[in-house]
Amino acid sequence: MQPLVSIYIPTRNRPELLRRAVCSCLAQSYKALEIIIVDDGSDEQFRDPIEQIARLDPRVSILRSPQSQGACAARNLAIKAAKGEFITGLDDDDEFTPDRISCFAQSWPKFPSLSFLSAGYKVIQRNGQYCYGQQARQISFDDLLYANYVGNQLFTKTEYLRSIDGFDQDMPSCQDYDVWLRLSQRYGAGYRLKLTTYIVHQEHESPRISQSPNRNLGYIRLIEKHRASMSDAQYRNQLFYQALYTEQWSTMRLLSLAGRKNIIVAMKNIVLRYYFQLKTSLFASASAKN
Repeated sequence: MQPLVSIYIPTRNRPELLRRAVCSCLAQSYKALEIIIVDDGSDEQFRDPIEQIARLDPRVSILRSPQSQGACAARNLAIKAAKGEFITGLDDDDEFTPDRISCFAQSWPKFPSLSFLSAGYKVIQRNGQYCYGQQARQISFDDLLYANYVGNQLFTKTEYLRSIDGFDQDMPSCQDYDVWLRLSQRYGAGYRLKLTTYIVHQEHESPRISQSPNRNLGYIRLIEKHRASMSDAQYRNQLFYQALYTEQWSTMRLLSLAGRKNIIVAMKNIVLRYYFQLKTSLFASASAKN
């Protein structure tokens, strides 16, 4: 008998994106699932469309917050209510590939002493598609103090997430990364499978945390929270990725933070920035002539 896997999906005012996310869960080859939608205070006109999505399959349930309390609070509601032995998350604007849960469930017995499993992910943007985290590797707490090698979702035991009190609602962003750190600190290393099973959609117009000022505030809070566990090299690495991911960098600043460890990453991002700036400039010039 397959162990039950819980999938939590926080959402607010985005039924059209939520439907795609839920359908990707229902399309899983692994069938022992419960899918918990947490409606984080959606406006009245969106409530019925979200309810309709929850009626797509008996495995889908819905929890509601009368007022928006944020994604962390929504996830924690689902974690408390989850009945599955295992648990994972999905953002309402993203989707799973059909084999994601079965790959995790089949691989877990091979790594009984590890705290989590993760996999690679594909990011879809307007200017193209990019894949990350495609190499199999163990991911320790020490590794995570250097950088977030997990990505934005993982697969673990429900009791593990409950024991660390889930997501920190005081974190303005980087909440996932903070959970991965606390999880590996408590239960040990995890493992990343050589698979790409999560699709991140960034081509739409809806708000994303990566576009928010909270992105930088969350990184500052994350570094402060875990600074005591970091070596100087790990701290420097975190400052590099803070600058990179919040796009608060000049060429000189990024190179100064990169050191040997991240010089190639820095150069790639510098070249890409100038490439897109040039492309935008040429397009604007051509449009002006027309």
